[in-house]
Amino acid sequence: MISSLRTCLLVMMVSSLFVTGCAQSGKVSDDMKDHIEKELGTVDKVTVMSTDGQEVLLDLRLFLQELSGQGQDLQISSEPLKQEDVRFTLVLYRTQQAPLVVTVGESASEFGGHTYRGAGASYFYQWINKLTGKGVLSQKIQSVRLAAEDLGQARVLNELEAEYIRKVMESAVPEVDSRSKQYPLYPNYRMRMNSADKPVEVAILTPTLIAVPFGRETFFFHVEGSLFSRLTEWMPPSNRKDDRIDQLFKSTRIRITAIGEMNVQDTKLDVTQTTIEQGIAHQSVRVLKNADPLIVPPKDPGKKQYELHFLVNDKEQRIELYPRYFKYEQTWYIHDELAENVWKLFQSLRK
Repeated sequence: MISSLRTCLLVMMVSSLFVTGCAQSGKVSDDMKDHIEKELGTVDKVTVMSTDGQEVLLDLRLFLQELSGQGQDLQISSEPLKQEDVRFTLVLYRTQQAPLVVTVGESASEFGGHTYRGAGASYFYQWINKLTGKGVLSQKIQSVRLAAEDLGQARVLNELEAEYIRKVMESAVPEVDSRSKQYPLYPNYRMRMNSADKPVEVAILTPTLIAVPFGRETFFFHVEGSLFSRLTEWMPPSNRKDDRIDQLFKSTRIRITAIGEMNVQDTKLDVTQTTIEQGIAHQSVRVLKNADPLIVPPKDPGKKQYELHFLVNDKEQRIELYPRYFKYEQTWYIHDELAENVWKLFQSLRK
């Protein structure tokens, strides 16, 4: 067992002999500790890199302050951390020395040629995840581009509007549950916040919840409900008359009827229940909108898979789904695995 991550980070880097001693005894001599403290004192910057190349600066004071609380229940493992399991890379920049680099996964970390597992590795991941989330929204915002994906609209905010966004981001509170099932509500507002480094992408999921992708990670934050209201003023939601599928965003209930070949069950979705159900409903409409309308009906659409029924203004709108097509209001659309993807959305409620 390793008693202190502060100890082991530097012990592993300074000498493989130190690594072995630390792992076997769980203790480090006073001379070693003095040397380690001296090494840590040279760290002048700490960053986290995502799997897609984003780099975020962490609060150095907070990092060093909380580092001593890490490191319990860590064991050297013979099982390496797989590349696909890497969530991000922690980099400690030191004055006139090579940086310390730690590859971090959800249940394991690699440092100095060794893989560490155990409960401590999971705690370490959660800790770095929390600090990184804070760092992502702490970047200085230079400009903001607002888009409403469902409307096909976008524009750059003026300075007064951008300043409001800065204040909202500063007061955002990290969401503890990092595995949100929430899909974005109509009209799917998104912001690109440009800084001196790589732009930060923000998805407005609900009036009070935003998501920030960071490589294989996604950070969730609670924000002021007034943000959504302000966005609707800047870019008002409005159905496009040239797209008949758009009206389905207004549905208050969706039914799946098992009339066909696909193995599905009769299912009802009450869109008015919570934002989770509402998000699934809106996402299912987006899946439908990805299909292309056909001028001529298909000669052989295949066997019907199942039917979707959207309740809009107290009137049901029926969609018949086939292996590569669906039919809505006498118009045929071609798609790719749409029936399976819509059914997966409905199944996500049960997980």
